[in-house]
Amino acid sequence: MFMIQWGGARYHPGPVNMLEPLLLPAVGVAVGLVGLPLLGAIVPRTRRGVRAWRARRRQTRAAANAERRARAIMSELCPFGWQAQITLFETSHNAELPIVERPRPRAPVALDWAELSAHPTGRPAVMRRVWAPTIAEALQAMVADRQTDEALEQIEQLAIAEGALWPDLESGST
Repeated sequence: MFMIQWGGARYHPGPVNMLEPLLLPAVGVAVGLVGLPLLGAIVPRTRRGVRAWRARRRQTRAAANAERRARAIMSELCPFGWQAQITLFETSHNAELPIVERPRPRAPVALDWAELSAHPTGRPAVMRRVWAPTIAEALQAMVADRQTDEALEQIEQLAIAEGALWPDLESGST
């Protein structure tokens, strides 16, 4: 309204300007007829792309968190240190591996871990290998394996404290 009052004659319709108000809805309908199908094709693709990006990001974060958890727990369980090596096997080449090194079916990740001893050279006290389908599951298996060892060590120490002799200790003392 302000522009009409102060804008002058250029905002007042002239005798020829009646075509513009009729043409504007026609142009709007044409743009809508072309734009809606384009948006119908673009929006789902964009959504899929965003969802895939979010899924990759979640997987990356989950893998990083699994590694952090495994490192923290293993550092607590292995007071003198530990080391691990992850080996990835391509499932199509499993037939070429020696039988001893072949992973179980659908378990292409091998994780070799060692608990270091208190010896100054840092020799391994325990060495194990776990197989899993993913790196995160291999890390979980390593932690579970070490937690089992820890539980067995505690049971053995309690039994020794109560006076029980283990067969491996009896043969070592004779």
